[in-house]
Amino acid sequence: MTSITAIRRGWIAIALAVVCTFGLSGCILAVQSDSHYKRGHEAMESLATIRAGTTSRAWVVEHMGVPDSSYVNADGNEVLSYLSLREQETEVALLFLFSIDVSEEELRTLHVEIEDDIVKGYWIE
Repeated sequence: MTSITAIRRGWIAIALAVVCTFGLSGCILAVQSDSHYKRGHEAMESLATIRAGTTSRAWVVEHMGVPDSSYVNADGNEVLSYLSLREQETEVALLFLFSIDVSEEELRTLHVEIEDDIVKGYWIE
């Protein structure tokens, strides 16, 4: 028997022991998770339809909304910036004894580079 197989069997045995322990003791573990955009969902949802070299600036503003900011880069091209804020909420409960709520936010910025009123490219930071 290889050491990897032995390690794998060991983890399986531990997992079964934990499941049996909680199952037989009457403990119930519940996990609920939800993810949603608090801001900027239009930009992130429209991102898949942008095509560099063909999508116009007017289309970007119409479908993604007015940018949060814009600037001119070193090449002289306009860069539109859109902020998005996504929240991940997770609740873990053990029987009726205790409950833990965890919330995590992720702030991202989508940059769309415009050259001659056409999308040259985009990236997310």
